[in-house]
Amino acid sequence: MRIQRVLNNNVIVARELSGKECVVIGKGVGFNKKANDLVDESCIQKIFRLDEENSLDKTSEAFNDVPEMLFNIVLDIVKQATSKLDRKIHKSVYASLLDHLSFALERTKQGAYIENMLLWDIKRLYRNEFIIGQWAINEISEKLHVKLPEDEAGFIALHLLNSQQDGAMPDIKAVSRVIQDILNIVKYHFKIEYEEDSINFQRFVTHLKFFAHRLLSNTYVTSDDSSLHDAVMLKYSSSYECAKRVNKFISRDYGRSLSDDEMMFLSIHIEHVRK
Repeated sequence: MRIQRVLNNNVIVARELSGKECVVIGKGVGFNKKANDLVDESCIQKIFRLDEENSLDKTSEAFNDVPEMLFNIVLDIVKQATSKLDRKIHKSVYASLLDHLSFALERTKQGAYIENMLLWDIKRLYRNEFIIGQWAINEISEKLHVKLPEDEAGFIALHLLNSQQDGAMPDIKAVSRVIQDILNIVKYHFKIEYEEDSINFQRFVTHLKFFAHRLLSNTYVTSDDSSLHDAVMLKYSSSYECAKRVNKFISRDYGRSLSDDEMMFLSIHIEHVRK
């Protein structure tokens, strides 16, 4: 792969062996480089090809004239997300984060702030994405000397959620309602208070998050083997009774019943979180 044009230290237009042009981004990929140099493949973070979503001109334009320090921060945000989140990050997140953060920095300098109405839900239900958002605003404060409000950590988390490879951003409010209702059913059934920093609680919330996504998208989990379900029903009978209350709520409010597999997994998580 050879360089065709250097847009800045982090973005180049290159030509692949196939003859096709592409936009390559990566920290330092264009540093001290010129046309016809070989691309240092160890610097490549993402490649945008002409035959994909955007034209070459649009893609290169999106990354041109971006302050280098902000570009580096966005590269690091995506690197953190790729490393810490258990899913692929769609390449569209680079442009969306650059665009959002550029405006956020400008707004903040002018003393204008946008309240993130989903902040509480994001902090509780999408903790890993929010932690990356917090890390990002700390990096911006340290390197760009602009202190963004906590709301922006939530917005960054939303961009990461929206970049998931296999679908659109979830309806966080709807997911939150399902999770909170189930948490309340379990809480009042056993008269317990949750230790929200515990591993078991976080695993329970993660399970409920995926369950809520399946519920709201009418996706079902089933299997033909009922032996494990029956064993869980006997071993964790109290938790299974609580799961039955959850099932009644789901049936009443969402018009569907939990499968045996869903009852089994729910009972196991309830058993662990109530101990």
